Formats: sequence, C-alpha cells, structure tokens
Amino acid sequence: MARLLIVDDDIDILKVMAAILAQAGHRIEASASVADALRKLGLCPDDPDAEPPDLVVIDVMMPQSDGYSLCRSIRTAPRTRDFPILVVSALPELSRLFTVSVAVDGFLRKPFQPEALIASVEDILRRSGPAGDIGS
Repeated sequence: MARLLIVDDDIDILKVMAAILAQAGHRIEASASVADALRKLGLCPDDPDAEPPDLVVIDVMMPQSDGYSLCRSIRTAPRTRDFPILVVSALPELSRLFTVSVAVDGFLRKPFQPEALIASVEDILRRSGPAGDIGS
C-alpha cells in the first residue's frame, strides 16, 4: 500500500489517524509539527534524498505554523509541488480556500468516521496514480 505522512499537533488524533490508516494497510510516518513535517519531506533543510510520501494528510490548526503554510511550502517546492494533499479540519469553511489557493486534493471535516478517512485517502491515491509515481 501507500506511504503516508500524517501531520497533526494533537498527539491523540495523530495516533488515531495513524492506527486507522495502518490497519487499512498503509505505511505511516507521523509528524506533530510543521517543522518536523518539512524536515521529513526534505524541504527544511533541503534534502533531495528524502523519501517522498505517496500522500500527505495535514491538520489545519497547529501552533507556531499552520497547515495552510505547510501546504503552500509543499506546493511551491519543485520536488514536492505535485504531492497529493488531504487536509483534515474542524473548520469546513476553509475547504474552498485550500482547494482554490493551494490546490489540495481533498478536504475532510473533523470529526470524521474511520471509513470516511480511509475512503478519502483511497480516492486521492487512486486519482494520483500508482504508488511510486508521485512527485516524479
């Protein structure tokens, strides 16, 4: 299955999402901050050898830096600009902003059912093509 990077500052939600998606067969890498996610994506510091995920799942509201800033960083870096992104938020009014301004691939409203998270991830992965072709 796919390799996913999940970014959420709420450790409990991060663990729940990771468990749901791991049980669905995905390999999970987790980040509790935007800074850690940027490092794992090879964006800060720049690391062209960083293993790219097949999908990045991002929470919107985080301290220091938010999910919107992370999405913009991903979309502006040549190596990561095509990475599929699923935004997860309790603020549904932000879905249009994210979809239009940073071209995310999906938006899931919190709270969500486990089946909805799995379905959103699977839909984005299906639209993005085979695992391993992302970001090439």
